[in-house]
Formats: sequence, structure tokens, C-alpha cells
Amino acid sequence: MLNTISLIRVLSCLAIAIFHISRFLTYNYPSIEIDFNLAGPGFHLFLQISGFVLVYITNSNDRPVRFMAKRMARIVPLYWTMTTIAVVMLCWRPWLFQGADLSAMSVLKSYMFVPGIDKINHIHPVLYVGWTLNYMMLFYALFSLSLLAPKAWQNWTAIAGLLSVMLLGNLLPQGAFRTFYTDPILLEFAFGCLVGIALRQPSVSKWVKETPMWPMMTVGCIGLFMATLGHFQGWAKVMAYSPPAALVLFACAGKDLYRKPLKGQLVHRLGLLSFGVYLIHPIVLPFLGIVVGKLIGQTWLGAIALYVLTLTATIVLADLAHRFIEKPSNTWLRQKLNLAPSLASKADKEPERQAHTGRTA
Repeated sequence: MLNTISLIRVLSCLAIAIFHISRFLTYNYPSIEIDFNLAGPGFHLFLQISGFVLVYITNSNDRPVRFMAKRMARIVPLYWTMTTIAVVMLCWRPWLFQGADLSAMSVLKSYMFVPGIDKINHIHPVLYVGWTLNYMMLFYALFSLSLLAPKAWQNWTAIAGLLSVMLLGNLLPQGAFRTFYTDPILLEFAFGCLVGIALRQPSVSKWVKETPMWPMMTVGCIGLFMATLGHFQGWAKVMAYSPPAALVLFACAGKDLYRKPLKGQLVHRLGLLSFGVYLIHPIVLPFLGIVVGKLIGQTWLGAIALYVLTLTATIVLADLAHRFIEKPSNTWLRQKLNLAPSLASKADKEPERQAHTGRTA
């Protein structure tokens, strides 16, 4: 089981949550200004992990429609649930999400994973963190189509499709689609795929088995921290974050696949909550921000309380969402759509098999 990967994915989502709490405090608590960008490492790791996981779990005998249906069954129920809650919140108090566009077309685009511009000129859906899911759905579609290629070329076909979208996007007229689909952050999926491809090479796996991964992980973490100190944009931002994120991903995946993975029920449980943490914290934050501001005050004590309460509530609600929304809906949809058992469950067995083929500590 990819416990280390799952752990850094949930940590990346918590880093994104911390960033959004900091932004909320800066904008709404006059005496507080926090300028430390944890979102950069979080988003770049999150997208690279998504690319790696697709390479890792994909069955080359799967077909495009079935593969896409499995990804939709995993992503859509919780995202649509949280988007619906966000719409209701905005109907009640429109100022809860700054700049959110509640027009019928904007709401429809939000549900359909179509990029659109909000009222403050950001390409955000109603639930603003959903912009990354728009990218993920594009990559899922490209990966699905790549399954039509010969087995040896499937991953490379997906990467080529991604690069083609970025190039062809420049032919579109100015607007949300051109801006969104030519953003170099799309390359993070390709970096994740390349890590997955590399770890499948016999020479690489042999090297990983013989080499401790913690130095590489340390260098990657230092690189991500250094990237947060700059105010990079566009290609410079991707070039600053991608290499260290890829090092962290490679080290964690190598540890899981060929060395001694993290163990423990808590690690496993936290790994299941990343998607919930990512989608739920924007819902929780404005409510708690208002309550804390009134009860404790817009002070540093209130700020600390907001960090603690928001992260705690988010983790608790993410656990409940996994138990009562994600897991049941995924099971139900797979049954109704007559889909095969989760490929992830098959992939989980791979490290166990490798444990009998010379994995080192």
C-alpha cells in the first residue's frame, strides 16, 4: 500500500488549507498579515501525485470508458456534494466566498468541470479549490484515450496528449479556456507520470532498493521551502517547484514500492482523507473565521485558534465524508455501472508481493 504517498498527499492538502487560512486572516483580520506560501508545495505535490498514481494503478487491459467511469465515481460524488453546499451557502450569505459567481452558467460549469471566470477575474468554480479538479478531469480524459495505444506507449501517449493540449490552447481566442489550458502547471501531471515510469525501470528499482531515500526526500523538502521564498509566476513557478516536488515524490514512492513503507492504522487512515480535506476546508473556514473573530477577537490569539479549529474540524469532517459519502457512493456507482473492483485495491497488493523479492529497510 502506498502509505507514504498517501501521507504526503494529505499533508499537501493540509498545507493548502493552512495557506487559505492565512489568506483569510490577512484579508479579514486587520492587525494580521501572513505572507508565507505553503500552497505552492501543496498544489505542485498534489498534481504530481495524481499523475504518478494514474501510472501506478492503471491496468493496461482497461478500456477508456471504464477507466473514466472509475475516476468519475471516485471524484464526482464528494465534489458535487461540497459544490452544492457552497451554492447553498452563497445563496444564504453571498460574501462567504469572495468573488464567487452564482449565475446559472457559472454553477453549471462548476458541476461540469469547465473552467470559467469569477467576479474577481480568477478562473475558479463556485467551490474555488475545484480548479485543480478541472485539470484532473482533463488529464483523466487524456489518460483514458491513451489506453487505446499499445501498452508500451500508453503513458507516453498521455504525456504527449497533455503537451498537445497546451500547444493547441494557444490557438484559442483570449479567454478562460486559453489561459487555463496553456498554464504550465499542467506539466506537473507529466512530472508525476515520469516518476512513475522511472520507478518501473529495472535499473532504477534496483538502485532504489540499494539506496536510502531519506537524503533525496530531505533535498526535495529543502527545495520546496526555498521555492516558497520567491514570488514566481508562470513557467518560473513550475521550474522552481517541479524538480524538488519530483524528488519528494520519487523518494516517497521508492520507499513504498521497494523499501520499507510507513505502517500503522493512523497513517493509513489519514491517507484516505486527502480529498475530503482538500474540498471541505473552504466550507469550514469562513464559518469558523466569523465565530472566532467575534468570540476571541481579530488578534493573534484568534488567529491561532482559527488554525487549530479549522484544521481539526476539517480532518473530522473529512473522516465522516469518507465513511458516509466517498466510500458508499463509490461502491454503489461501481455496482450500478458494472465496473470491476477498484484497481487501487489490486495495486495495494503489489508492495506486499515485493516484500518477498528483496525489499530493504
